[in-house]
Amino acid sequence: MDLQKFLILAAVVVFAFACRTFDHRYVRKLGWLSLLGATYLLGFFLTGSHSAGACGIALWFMLPWVEIVVHIRRLRFPVKSEVKVRFPPSGDLFPDLAAITAEIEAYGFERVEDTGWQWSDTDHFMRLFYHGDLFAQAAIGLAQQEGFVFSYVSLTSRTKNGVTYTTSNYPFPATMQPSPRQHHNRFTHADSMEDLLASHADFLASQGLVDADFIQVDTEQLPAYIEHDMSAQIDHNINVGLIELTGEGEFRYSWRGCFYLWFQMVKDMVLI
Repeated sequence: MDLQKFLILAAVVVFAFACRTFDHRYVRKLGWLSLLGATYLLGFFLTGSHSAGACGIALWFMLPWVEIVVHIRRLRFPVKSEVKVRFPPSGDLFPDLAAITAEIEAYGFERVEDTGWQWSDTDHFMRLFYHGDLFAQAAIGLAQQEGFVFSYVSLTSRTKNGVTYTTSNYPFPATMQPSPRQHHNRFTHADSMEDLLASHADFLASQGLVDADFIQVDTEQLPAYIEHDMSAQIDHNINVGLIELTGEGEFRYSWRGCFYLWFQMVKDMVLI
């Protein structure tokens, strides 16, 4: 590879990573496309073959499949998870917890309880809030897995006929299908609680829902509602074949579920 080709490749890579540092959805998408372009150019410059460049791009889409087969397929998850009282994580682990809590409370939500549960090798912490006038539950979530940590905020409204509507800035694609009575609105680009509330209100309006459709939840029962939501989702995914029981109260992803995960990851790579 001569110097001119190297400089072209380096410029495309720097541009790609610069775009990925932005929060704007379409600028980040441009960064991802530029990274694919850089991979294509690397294969083409090294071999002079367009096929080699195309194979380089294809490798990006195969990497998630390797992770799924080598690691996720072997994991075992509990069919039933107990959501119970937890101490909050340390300030070093979750330094933004107090600030996010204050922001949620500023919109009239009352803090209810700190809870959590263990799911395979992932530890979940969740701080729960409730707003009676909005008929809405808010939650701050933190997940830890082998040194990898991420947080998110969600809003959930429950109707009188048992259907839930959730808006969240959860940063990753769904790992299981929601049940027919669970509807999710993923809004990864929410910059504030105001953005999340506005997106949730638009989501509910798009479903034709009004205040009279929702129930007032007993705040002491919020952990039980979360347990029920998880159980309903697991039961649904067993029924559709994405996960399968392995005995001893555990399940794993079926091969159909592995393909579902791979598709979710690839879709996220392209669209987010």
